[in-house]
Amino acid sequence: MTQQPDTLTTALDYAARGWRVFPLLPGSKRPATPNHRAADCDQTDPWCRTGHAGWEQRATDRTDWITRAWSSNPASGIGIACGPSRLVVVDLDTHKPGSEIPEPWHRFEITTGEDVLDHLAGVRGGTINPTYTVRTPSGGAHLYYAAPAGGRAFGNTAGKIGWLIDTRAHGGYVAAPPTTIGASAYTVVNDRPPAELPMFLLDLLTRDHQPAARASQDRSPDGSGRPARRNRTAGSGEPVRDQSAYVDRVFDIAIHGDRERRVAGLLDATKGGRNAALYVAAATVGKLVARGLITEHAAVDRLMAAAAGHIAARAYTPYEAESTILSGFRRAATRSAA
Repeated sequence: MTQQPDTLTTALDYAARGWRVFPLLPGSKRPATPNHRAADCDQTDPWCRTGHAGWEQRATDRTDWITRAWSSNPASGIGIACGPSRLVVVDLDTHKPGSEIPEPWHRFEITTGEDVLDHLAGVRGGTINPTYTVRTPSGGAHLYYAAPAGGRAFGNTAGKIGWLIDTRAHGGYVAAPPTTIGASAYTVVNDRPPAELPMFLLDLLTRDHQPAARASQDRSPDGSGRPARRNRTAGSGEPVRDQSAYVDRVFDIAIHGDRERRVAGLLDATKGGRNAALYVAAATVGKLVARGLITEHAAVDRLMAAAAGHIAARAYTPYEAESTILSGFRRAATRSAA
């Protein structure tokens, strides 16, 4: 049996490749730090002296910091922050027994993200270039690609490319070898430099976006693609004088909660209540979608990013999470129409 390299050696190797890393809790895909939410940050954490620093801000390629972090806790897993590492990672999942297989994949007898991607490449005349590849404990795969040049910041997606296919970029991370979950570890199956993102994947990731020239003129700060309008009314009847601030406030309550009103947020959800919390958050945000203050696509992306920790904890799959979010949006639309 081949001896797995220790985490410190591997973390330093990733840093030498230019990838930014951070520790994961032992046996978990959750970041080891920070141990507090942005809403609860009191700036006593040394990393947060000038403002809250999450796992993405803490990710580093500095060898002294990496050595200190993994020397003090060798059992920590390794997380790679995709955005700062200039990576787009394609996460190919596998069908969970007992869950529904949507069409046309049921008809094609396709049950893995790898086969879905292969099918999409064939339909679009594309090629899945050999690239740095990791096998996940669940039997899926992570394909590491170099982020396209040009300064465009790709975010995370869930199911946008296809069933059982997610992507991680800015705002996202992946657990990397030799991180262990249960009795299984992430393992490298193709150790080569990340290839360029295939054109057919780039096309799929950039669909539904406005041309850059138009986006620069029309896109509002909330990502809705509509110019900000003043003096619109919120659901309670008060004028919304700053549309983007109102959108951000609704998302903040949905995700982080509101202590003054004793409203729990999505991030507060615990085992047994995570799916319900996601539905409530989606119903809260859904009123923004129903009123045209943000596009459904942008709202789904923000909620999926917020739910990433619950997805990593296997409270639900990305496909199930998106279905719950859309159900919440439908509930909000029904109430708005009533």
